Amino acid sequence: MNIKGILRSSAAKLIAFAGIVGCFAGALFLTENTITDFAADNGSNMVYRFESDFADSYYMRQQLSIMCAQMTNAFEDGMDAAEFSRQHTDFAGNYFGRMGDKTVGNDTLTEAAAKNSAFYVIVRPGGDVESNVYGYPLAVYDEETDSYGYYTEEDTAEEGWKFNKFHPYPSNTLLLVRFTDAQAAPIKSEWETQKTQITGVLHRAIVLTCIALVLFVYLLFVTGRKPEDEDVHLVTIDRLPVEVNVLCFWAVLGTAGGLNLALMNELLSNADDMSILLAPSILFFVAAFAFALELTLSLVRVIKNRSFVKQCWSIRFILWCWRTFIKVCECIRHSFGKLRRMLFRGYKTRNVVLLFTAYSVVLAFLAAVFGGVGGSFFAFVFGAVWFLAAGYFLIKRITGFERIVDALRRLRAGDLGFKLTDMPEGVFAEMAEDINSLGDGMQAALQNEVRAERMKSELITNVSHDLKTPLTSILNYSDLLGKMDLTPEEANDYARIIYQKGLRLKNLTSDLFDISKVQSGAEQIISERLDACTLARQALAEQDKAVQESGLTVKAAIPERELPIWADGRKLSRVMENLIGNCVKYALKGTRVFLSVAEENGRAIIELKNTANYEMDFAADEITERFVRGDAARSTEGSGLGLAIAKSYTEACGGTFDVSVDGDQFKVRISFPVYGMTAK
Repeated sequence: MNIKGILRSSAAKLIAFAGIVGCFAGALFLTENTITDFAADNGSNMVYRFESDFADSYYMRQQLSIMCAQMTNAFEDGMDAAEFSRQHTDFAGNYFGRMGDKTVGNDTLTEAAAKNSAFYVIVRPGGDVESNVYGYPLAVYDEETDSYGYYTEEDTAEEGWKFNKFHPYPSNTLLLVRFTDAQAAPIKSEWETQKTQITGVLHRAIVLTCIALVLFVYLLFVTGRKPEDEDVHLVTIDRLPVEVNVLCFWAVLGTAGGLNLALMNELLSNADDMSILLAPSILFFVAAFAFALELTLSLVRVIKNRSFVKQCWSIRFILWCWRTFIKVCECIRHSFGKLRRMLFRGYKTRNVVLLFTAYSVVLAFLAAVFGGVGGSFFAFVFGAVWFLAAGYFLIKRITGFERIVDALRRLRAGDLGFKLTDMPEGVFAEMAEDINSLGDGMQAALQNEVRAERMKSELITNVSHDLKTPLTSILNYSDLLGKMDLTPEEANDYARIIYQKGLRLKNLTSDLFDISKVQSGAEQIISERLDACTLARQALAEQDKAVQESGLTVKAAIPERELPIWADGRKLSRVMENLIGNCVKYALKGTRVFLSVAEENGRAIIELKNTANYEMDFAADEITERFVRGDAARSTEGSGLGLAIAKSYTEACGGTFDVSVDGDQFKVRISFPVYGMTAK
C-alpha cells in the first residue's frame, strides 16, 4: 500500500481521532487540576498571576491594599489595637495606621523606613497616596464634600439594601504598610514555584493543542475517503440534517461544558466535598468533545459530497421561497404581458372593449330601472350574474384565441406534430381543425422531401460505387495502351486522352461518394488533438509544386507556437487540399495567395484569400452547394464539389466554414474552438 493508501486507511483515521480526543483530555485535565490546586478559596492561594516579574506582583499589591482597607474598617468600627493585632497575626509584613486619636500596628513604622522596603504604600492626610505598586487607588475624591476619603457599605433601616457611604479622611490620617526583602522572600519563592508549574502546564497544554490541530487538519482532508477510489463515502450519522447536526453539537458540548464550569466554580469556592466529581466531569466533557468532533467530521463529509444544500432545511426553505417568488413574479409578468397584448393588439382588443362596453351599459340600465322600483338588491344580484357569465364567455374566447396564436408560432418554429384539441365550439374549433390539417400537410411534404433527398444520396452513392470497377479497368487498359507503340500514331494520343478523362471521371465519382457519405451522416469522424499551424504548413508543402507551376505567390502568416484544435486530421487535410487546389485552378496568375492562422476569442482561425481570374457574380452562400461553380462558363476543370466537400468535412468535425466575396477577392474562413479552452 502506498503512502496515500496508508493515510486514507481506517486505522490511520482512528488513530488520529483518538489522538485528538487524547490531547484534549490531557490538556483539560492538566488545566483544571492546576486551577483547582492554586485557585481554591477564591484564588487566595494563587500567588503567581501571570506577571513577568515579581516586582509587578498582583498578589503583593492585593496584600498592601487589603491591609490598608482593613485598618480603615477597624478605625471605622472602633476596634482596639490589641484585637486588630490578634486578628492579623498571619500578616507577613509590617503595618502602622493612625486616624484621629486611634492607632493600630505591629511595628513603629516611619515613612522613611517604609520607603526603603521592597513593597510599600503610604496614605497621608488629605488622601495623598504614595506607593511603589500601582493599580489600587486607596483614596477617592468626593465632589460634594470637596475632600479625599473612602466608601463603606451601609444598611438602611427601612429597605434592608446596602449602599456606599463616603467618609472623608481626618486631617491626621496616616497609613503605612510594607514588605521588606526578607518578608517578601517566602512569597517570592512561592511565586517562582507556581510560575514554573503553571507555565509548564500551559506549555504542555499548548503542545497538546497544536498536535490536536495538526491531526484535525489531517482528518479534514482524509475523512470520507478510502484508499481504493476518489469517491466520498458517507456513514449513517451523515444522513442527519445539517440543523440537527449543529443542534446536537452545541447541545452536547454546551451541556458538558456548562456542567464542568459549574463544578469548577464550586471547587474554587472551597467546596472540597465535590472534588470527587472532577474526574467524572472531565470524562463526560471528553466524551462530549469526541461526539462533537464526529459531528464536525460528518458535516465535512457532507460538504465534500456536495449534499450540504440538499441536507440543510434552512437553505432548502430559502431556495423554495426564492423559486416561489420567481414563479409569482413570472406569473405577474405573464399576466401583465397578456393584458398588454389584449389592450394593444388586433381585433381581439376591439371585441373585448365593445363587449365590456355593452355589458356596462346593460348593467347601468338594469340598475337604473330596477333601482327606481325599489329593487336595488335584485338589480345588484342580476348584474353580478350577468357580469360573471359575460366574463366566463370572454375568458373562454380569449383563451381559444391565445391557443390558436401559440399553435401558429409552434408550426412556424418547426413543431409540425403539434395538435390543437379541446377547443371551444364554433369558429375556434374550425380554425384548430384547419391548423392541424396544415401541420399534417407540411409534415407530409417534409417527409417526402427528406425521402427524396435520401434516395438521391443513395443513388449517387450506389452509382459512384458501381462505376469504380469499370473505371478502374478503363484506366488500367488505357494506361497500358498509352505505353505501347500503336499504329496509326494518333492511337497513342487517343489512349492518353481516354486515360485523362477516365481519371477525371474517377475523381468525380470519388467526390460524389465522399460528399454523399458525409451529408447523409454515414461518414466516420475520428477526432484527435491537432495543431492548426502544423496542418496549414503540411498543406502548403504538399501543394508547393502545383502552386509554383501555377505562377502564384503564397504569403503565409503562421505562428511558430502550437494552436491545438479537436478534429479529424484526414478530413481537414482534404479540406486544405481542396482550398489550395481551388486557388491553383481559379486564382489570377501572377497574384498572391494569402494564408493565415491566428487565435481570436478562444477560437483557431484559418483564413485563405486569393484574387479570382474571372468575374465572380455568384452569392457567397451558393458557392458551397453541390455542383455549383464560380466559373459559370465551366472553362476550367472542376466538378463543383470541392467547396461543398470542404464545408461538409469542416462542419462534421465541429468547425465553421464561411465564404465571402469582395469584388475579385475570394476569402474562405475556417474556425474551430481552441482545444483545452472549451469542452470538446
